[in-house]
Amino acid sequence: MHFLRFYLGPVLALILTGSLLPAPTMAASVGPVKHEQGLLWQINKPGLAPSYLFGTMHSSDPRVTELPAALEQSFDSASSFSMELIFTGAGIVHMAEIMFFGQDQTLEQAIGKDLYQKTEAAMKLAGLSTRDLNKKKPWAIIMSLGTPRKTNGVIFLDLILQRKAVLQFKPTYGLETMDEQLEVFDGLPMDDQIQLLNEALRYQSQNADQMKKLLQAYLRRDLAGLAAISDEYQNRAGPAYDKLMDRVLVKRNQRMMERMQPRLQEGNAFIAVGALHLPGEDGLLTLLENAGFSVSPLY
Repeated sequence: MHFLRFYLGPVLALILTGSLLPAPTMAASVGPVKHEQGLLWQINKPGLAPSYLFGTMHSSDPRVTELPAALEQSFDSASSFSMELIFTGAGIVHMAEIMFFGQDQTLEQAIGKDLYQKTEAAMKLAGLSTRDLNKKKPWAIIMSLGTPRKTNGVIFLDLILQRKAVLQFKPTYGLETMDEQLEVFDGLPMDDQIQLLNEALRYQSQNADQMKKLLQAYLRRDLAGLAAISDEYQNRAGPAYDKLMDRVLVKRNQRMMERMQPRLQEGNAFIAVGALHLPGEDGLLTLLENAGFSVSPLY
């Protein structure tokens, strides 16, 4: 969901990594953080070769994209690489198609004239084109407002890992499909999309500060800190955000946990997901422990 990262909380930059998009429990909160520190975790189970789980952030910041030695070693020696979604040209084209209304529907019809005018002003303020704005769905507008800009040819961490895997001829797997990730947002009722768009516009001025806080916590490898920032935003964003986060995190964690099992059984797998998929009662680290694996931080 990296290409669909949206403004309504840069927290999704940590949730959706090799994905289009970007951490709560069923109660829409990350919950108690059992695994407080670490981005790279070793996964062990008797009879299986160790595997590795890495929490990423959708960022082109050099402090994020320059891989530490511990990560390089685990990645280079791994027998396979898995990420949330494998990027393909066809997938990105399909995503672009889903982001637009059909011929008989417009954004202004869906959200009303007043909110449409506010949305148009917000897009201009963010330096984004308003061409075809009236055909985009509300969730697509939210994504556009929050997607980090790529500059000077710099690419994001998840794409760097995918490229490294290809160059090393590793078997490479996606834990989700493009349609599954798109449905997380496109399947939201229109009333919820409108509420989320209102919240995105309301907090637009705070986006840079929140992203800075998230980046600092990520660089400290502070999963508890990341979870706290996510909870702080969730508490003010309303019920539509609760529903979205249940779809973005809880249900997707369960799906990714199921689909990484073949790689874990093979052993020596390297798996990269958004960092906020790791902590919490419904996080992947706890799900792994519940399935009989032990997890320990390496970095």
